[in-house]
Amino acid sequence: MKPTSPPSPGNKTVHANNDLRIVATEALAQRGAPVPEALKGRFANYVDTKTRPYIYAVIVIGALGYSLFALGDFVVVRDVIGTSLGLRSLFVGTVLGLTFWLVRKRSNVYTLESLGALYVHIAAALWLYILSLSGSEEVPVYAFAAVIFSMWMNIGITARFSTALMGSATLTLLVFSGVWLLSQGDLILFFIYSSVHLSILVFSLVISWYNTFTVRRLFLFGIVDELKNAELQAANQLLWSQAHSDTLTGLPNRALLEDRLTQALRSAHREQHKVALLFVDLDRFKPINDTYGHAAGDALLQTLAQRMTAMVRASDTVARIGGDEFVIVLPALHNAEDALAKAEKIIQGVSEPVTQGEHRLSVGCSIGIALYPDHGDNATCLQQVADAAVYSAKASGRNCAKLGKPRPLAGLGSL
Repeated sequence: MKPTSPPSPGNKTVHANNDLRIVATEALAQRGAPVPEALKGRFANYVDTKTRPYIYAVIVIGALGYSLFALGDFVVVRDVIGTSLGLRSLFVGTVLGLTFWLVRKRSNVYTLESLGALYVHIAAALWLYILSLSGSEEVPVYAFAAVIFSMWMNIGITARFSTALMGSATLTLLVFSGVWLLSQGDLILFFIYSSVHLSILVFSLVISWYNTFTVRRLFLFGIVDELKNAELQAANQLLWSQAHSDTLTGLPNRALLEDRLTQALRSAHREQHKVALLFVDLDRFKPINDTYGHAAGDALLQTLAQRMTAMVRASDTVARIGGDEFVIVLPALHNAEDALAKAEKIIQGVSEPVTQGEHRLSVGCSIGIALYPDHGDNATCLQQVADAAVYSAKASGRNCAKLGKPRPLAGLGSL
C-alpha cells in the first residue's frame, strides 16, 4: 500500500497522445493509408514483429523450391545437369545460411525484404546461365517458367511496396533479356512470353500492394485504438486522483484515508496485531501564511508532506485532511512504544527548518495517537481518540506526542 495516490498523467503526455491519434486517424482517411513521419519508427518495429517470420518463411520455402527446379533440368537440359546441381546447391546453401544468420542478428525487416528480392534476381540469372549452356532445343520454351520468380518475389514483400516495384522492374529487364537471347530474337516466342510474364507481374504487384496496404491500415487502426485506450486510462486516473488525493500535496485525502484505515483494521482483526492512528497538527503554521503569504505556506506544506512520506514504510499511509492537519496510519505494530517512536521521529523531521529563497521557515507539530484495539475497534472511534490526544499534546506545550485514553470496545462487528 503506497502512502500517496497514483500520480495523474502529465498534460504534455495527454496532448502528445491526442495529437498522434489525430495524425493516425487522418492518415487512415487518405488514399493508401500512408504512415505519418511521426509514426515511422513505431511502424518499423510493428512490421518487424508481424512480418519477420513470414518473410523468413517465404525466403526459405522459395530457396528450397528453387532447388527442385533441378528435376526439370534433368528432363529438359540433361546435358548440363552437373552444372545445374552444383550451382543450385551452392545458391540454396548460401541463401539459407545467410538468411538464418541475419534473422539471428535481428536485421531490419526492410533489409530482409530487399535481400529476398536480390535472391530472386540471382536465382533468375543462374537459371538463365544454366539454360544458355545447354544445347537443347526446348530451352526457349522452358524459360517461360521464369515467370514464377516475379510471383515469388512480390508475394514475399509485405512491408515496403517500393521494393516490389523496383525489384519487378529490374527482374523483368533481366528475364526479358535472357528470353530474347535464348529464343535468338524470335519475336513470336518473345511476345507470348511477354504477355504471360506481364499479366503475372501485374497480378503479383497487386498482391504485394494489398499486403503492404493492409499492414499499414492494421498498424494505424492499432495506434488509434491504443491511444484511445491510453486517453481513457489517463482520464480515469485523473478522476481517481481528483477524487482520492489532495490537490496540493498529492497525498491521500479524507476519502482514501477512510478506506485505508478500514482495510488496516480488518487486517489487524484477522491477524491479531495493532494499528496506530496519528493525528499530526502543525504548530505555528498560521504565522507563516500571514508573514510570507499563502504561496510560501503551500510550498512548506508540500515539503513537509514529502518528509513525512519518506519517514514511513511503504505499507503506511500519510494523508492530508485539512489546511495544516495530517493523518498517518501505521498498520502491523507490536505495541504503543512503536507508535510513540515513530511520532518522535516525525516531530523531529517536521521541526527541521525549510529554506525558501532568502527565508528559513520553521514549524513544529503536535501528534495525537490512537491504537487499535486499545482505544477503539473502528475508524470513527480511533479518529475521535486521536483528535482528543492532539488537544492534549497542544495543552502540554506543543511539539510533542500524546497517547489517547483507552475506551471500551464497541464491538468488532463495526469493522
